[in-house]
Parts: sequence; structure tokens; C-alpha cells
Amino acid sequence: MQRFNLLGSTRGRYLAFALMYISEGIPYGFTSVAMVAIMRTEGISIFQIGAFSAALLVPWSFKWVWAPLIDLVKLHRFGGRKAWILLCTTMMIITLVVTALVDFQNNFELLIAMVVLNNFFCATQDVAIDSLAVSTLKRDERAAGNGFMFAGQFFGIAMGGGGAIYVFGRWGFDIALMYISGALLLNWLFILLFVRDPDVIRNFVGAGGNLLREMRKKLREFMRELYTSFLKSGNGPRIGLLFAALPVGSMALNYAILGTIKVDLGLTQSQNSEISIYNTITAAIGCLVGGWLAQRFGVKRMLAVFLASTAIPTTILAMQIEAIGLEQFPLRNFYAVVIAHGAIYGMTFGAHKAVFMGMTNPAVGATQFTAFMSMGNLAIVYSNLWQRYVAQWHGYATVLYFDALFMLVPLAIIPFLRDREPTPAPVPA
Repeated sequence: MQRFNLLGSTRGRYLAFALMYISEGIPYGFTSVAMVAIMRTEGISIFQIGAFSAALLVPWSFKWVWAPLIDLVKLHRFGGRKAWILLCTTMMIITLVVTALVDFQNNFELLIAMVVLNNFFCATQDVAIDSLAVSTLKRDERAAGNGFMFAGQFFGIAMGGGGAIYVFGRWGFDIALMYISGALLLNWLFILLFVRDPDVIRNFVGAGGNLLREMRKKLREFMRELYTSFLKSGNGPRIGLLFAALPVGSMALNYAILGTIKVDLGLTQSQNSEISIYNTITAAIGCLVGGWLAQRFGVKRMLAVFLASTAIPTTILAMQIEAIGLEQFPLRNFYAVVIAHGAIYGMTFGAHKAVFMGMTNPAVGATQFTAFMSMGNLAIVYSNLWQRYVAQWHGYATVLYFDALFMLVPLAIIPFLRDREPTPAPVPA
């Protein structure tokens, strides 16, 4: 009897990938939002928090190194990419518990090491999910599908970030940790019961004969396909690598700088939780709206509009801080600026990721799409690094002005973006 699989229909695919991306957002929200707020409250410097936030994204920037494992080691007997997702989710729960129990005041280096390990499993899970998405989402589903995926991720960030801060403020750290672990476990059960990898070969029998020879042959074929996908598929993938390494518009109001601004503005734990939840939920709605608009009016056209729009709230906040100072900034205005930026930033995701899916060859989907996404995470890493230095020495207004200005660089490249060109079949002699 055929077992139920959400990936068998358009609506099922949207729902499945949205829920799978929630499991990516929960631990990221907990470490990048909740723990940043807790550390700043405990007196950890902006410089150390910047290092912590950069460490979060190191595995995401280099996940292309081990991404080929997902393409090469299929795990057909255990469910294919579903097995990879379940294994990584299990390890995410274990390492997150250990990370959260580290005394960051006295063992900051250990905290950094555990954060890198936790995000290694998060990043590997993301590779498997993205590979599944590249091979199952249809061409006319990519923008909306990515909108649902990143809406799920932002919802997970809201649960792990603002939600965890709220639980921590009401019932303490242990209950907050149980809440995060329980949410990840529920997602694990959902994947186990309702997701099936359609590319799994049933009744799979491993290669006979020399296993080492078979692996060498498989690796050669994989490298040939990967080379063709990047260098023999038109200019699209090559320009895509450059575009992926650039910031997704003005990003400062979505990462570490936002966390330190909120604390330095004097927000209470309740207010910090409130604005984090509002911001991420609004961003999730933005993902859905942006994905629909991109699918309706064109991916590149709407992506340019969204990227340019991220600079508007960023510049408004910079001007207000410069004019009246952070301490005098009205709380209501701060909420409005941050939430507006979150909505616009969310709109970029469906169109932005759909661009790279169009450049990706499904035969090497895990590796090629991961290469694009890794370059994007590298952009977040170097953005966090330069922003902490500028904020430390020149203040928040200068950071925000530069952040808005850098948006012009990726905007200028959008007209040159192209889908992958199919490789022509060889002509027989």
C-alpha cells in the first residue's frame, strides 16, 4: 500500500517545506535572538556578541564542503534525504541542550565551540531539505514555495527567539530549554510520519563487487556533473555565485546589531520578546506575500523592488538616531521601523531563493544550491563582523547608513541574472 506523502501535491509541498523550515528557525532563533539578549543583559560586550553571532554562521558559510555527502550517500535503505533530516534534527536537539547549559561568563570559548557544532548539524539538515526542494518543487512553484519555506523559518525564529525570551522571563531558563527541545521533537515526528523522499529507490540493492571502485566511479560522475552545472550551463550560475556573496539588501536590522540596539535602547525582556515576535511573524507574512508577488509579476523585477525597499526603514532609523540619539528615540517609532524592515526583508526571500533554484541542476542539487546559499551566509558573517567594529567605534547611525548604501551593489547585478542553460546532449559520431 502506498504510504501518504505530503510531497505528492502542490499544497502538500508548500506545507511540508514550511514545517521543515520551522525546525531550522527554532535553534537559530534561540541562539541568535534569545541568547544574544540574555548575554547583553548579563553585560557581555558588543564585540563578544559580534564574535558569537559570526560563529553561528561559520558552518553555514562552509557547508558546501560536506554538502556532496548528501548527493553521494543516498541512504536509500533508511529513507534517503529524510534520514539525513531526522539524524540532523536529533543532533540539533542534543547539542542545543549542551550549548544552552554552558556558563558563557566563564567559558566563552566553549560556548563558541558548541554553537559551531550545533550549527553544523543545522546547516547539514538545511542541505538535505534544500536538495529535496530543488528536486520536487516545479518551476512555477519555486517563488511561492520559497516564500512558504522562509515563512516557516521566520516563524521558527519567532518561536526560538521572542518565544523563548517570553518563556524565560515567565518561568526561567530550564522551562525555556524544555520548550525549545519539545518544539524540535514535534517537528521530528512530523517529518517521520508525513514526508517521503520521492527519489528513494525501493528494494535498493547495494553495488556488488569492489565497493571502492564503485565509489570512485560515482565520485567521478558527480564531479563531472558538478563541473558542467557551474561552468557549462551558461553565465547564470557563474554570475549567481557573485550575487549570492552579496548582502540581501540592507540587513543590519535583522542580525546582531538589532539585538544590541534593543538592549541599549533599554527594552525590558517583555518588550524585547514582543518586538522579536512581531518582527519575525511580520517577516513570515512578508515571505508569503513576496513569493506570491514574484510568481505573479516576475522574480527579478520584484526582487529589485524588495532589495531597494530594505534601505528605506534602515535610513529612517539612522537619521533619527543621528538627530535625537538612541536614548531619546520613541519606542513606538522604533517598533514601526523594525517591523516594517522585517516585512520588506521577508518579501525578498521567495524571489531571492527562486533565482538560485533556477540556476541549480537537480542531479547535484544538494551541492550546487548549497554553494549558492553558503555564499549568502558568508555575506552575513562578514556583515556582522564589519558592523560590530563600526558600531563599537563610530556608533549605530554610521552602521545603518553604510548598510543602506551597500544595497546598491546587489541591485546593480540583478539585470544580469539568468537561469541555468540545459547541457546539450552529445552528438553521436
